[in-house]
Amino acid sequence: MTLSALISACGGDSTSPGVVTSILLIAPAGTIMVGDSVRLTASPRDQNGNTISAAVSWSSSNSSVATVNSNGLVKGHAVGTASVTAASGSVSATPMVINVIAAGGTFPLSAIVYMPGNIYSPFVTDIALTGSVQFVFPPDPHNVIFAKGTAGAPADIDILANTTRTRQFNTVGTFSYDCTVHPGMTGIIVVH
Repeated sequence: MTLSALISACGGDSTSPGVVTSILLIAPAGTIMVGDSVRLTASPRDQNGNTISAAVSWSSSNSSVATVNSNGLVKGHAVGTASVTAASGSVSATPMVINVIAAGGTFPLSAIVYMPGNIYSPFVTDIALTGSVQFVFPPDPHNVIFAKGTAGAPADIDILANTTRTRQFNTVGTFSYDCTVHPGMTGIIVVH
């Protein structure tokens, strides 16, 4: 039997390209001002969680508030919210909610932080005083541990999976947090 016949008999060529089964969507910030931009990053993944090369298309749920170009650059046009997502074929990322505020305007009273892979997205979340943040936990377990000694930081969130927990912020300031399960997984909440 030839080598190619053996490879074929054992399930095919191991170098064949992967199939997109998920897309990791990363945002450096979830709030922008009218006229400002933020670049989102989409990372197509195969069934094993490996990054693969695949064409990605972008869309906004409300283009009068925010548009997104073919490179993931989101631009704010009017005050409001828009959900931005990336897709590859029939696979779509979890939409990222982008809040657009007026220059010098009021920050939102609520925000959502996702945990695609081992990152918090958006990395920086801006909210108004007394606002709350929903932390959406995926199937993989994570936690949210606020920097010790930061006055006004809410209670930490123990290791969880497949659930959502909310924390309210009643003190103006910058609150950094980490996932102690995954070193280097960090985020920031800025309360205005």
